Amino acid sequence: MNSAWLLKSSTLWTALVLSSVSSLAILWLSPDGLPELHKRMAELAGCKAELAEKLQQNRELGEEVHRLAARDPELLESLARRQGYARPGETIYTFRDPGEHP
Repeated sequence: MNSAWLLKSSTLWTALVLSSVSSLAILWLSPDGLPELHKRMAELAGCKAELAEKLQQNRELGEEVHRLAARDPELLESLARRQGYARPGETIYTFRDPGEHP
């Protein structure tokens, strides 16, 4: 067989075109095709954003740990106040949302 003859063969080109069209249709319409790929890419982007947020939180907590290890008095007071502690003689006021029931 001659390669020039194969390139001129209409049967070969028809088979190639039909094969390409059917492959693209399967890729587009199959459950694991392009729509699923786009869905997974959106999910990946969401996970990356969540990961970046968690990394930021980890950095902040790491800084807090270092400050605690250094016995930062301002940080210790801030943590104590978050837990409801007060200095002697101070009064703590707490406010609730109007729709919140005790």
